[in-house]
Amino acid sequence: MMKLFLSPTSPFARKVKVALIEKNLYPEVEEIRVDPWSSPAELIRVNPLCQVPTLVTSEGLALANSDSILAWLEHHCPRPALLPAGDPERGRSLAIAAQAQGLIQYTVDIVLERRRPTSQRSVTFVDRRMAAILRVVTALGGEWMPLPGFGIDGIGVACALGYLDLRLPEYPWREASPTLAHWFTAVASRPSLKASAPPT
Repeated sequence: MMKLFLSPTSPFARKVKVALIEKNLYPEVEEIRVDPWSSPAELIRVNPLCQVPTLVTSEGLALANSDSILAWLEHHCPRPALLPAGDPERGRSLAIAAQAQGLIQYTVDIVLERRRPTSQRSVTFVDRRMAAILRVVTALGGEWMPLPGFGIDGIGVACALGYLDLRLPEYPWREASPTLAHWFTAVASRPSLKASAPPT
């Protein structure tokens, strides 16, 4: 039995939960919900960094960082595959997944900056992050076409857009990229995304 430490609102943890569901592995997972900001002892015991997600394998190996966990899952549980078998599709999928990871991180950066005392906030920092988010969303809407199935690229993009909706609901990303908005509306009905949706 694997253990997945997560926070229901963490987009990084959501990526891992979606991948586990897509690989039909979630019945073998014990989900442990924690608040990493409160430094829970049970999480620190397996991951001194106190980060979510943390996946503890059935052998007791503790894996942190969503992309590292996804790589481990793809290697040890290769079917169904979340990455194409050959190039250039595989490289393209990984490149899109990296853009989606950056999109999530920049959204997190804005959220954390806005939680700082008003006198300590950097408007320039937030503006730069918002400009980068707009560039990524626009690029994905104009150039990216998801590969057949629902792989690492689609999982990353869907979780990134879902997190934008959760934390920056005022941000009109759908207006910036109607094509991406149409794709997201369609893919949001997947059982893995519905089961991993953050609380509203």
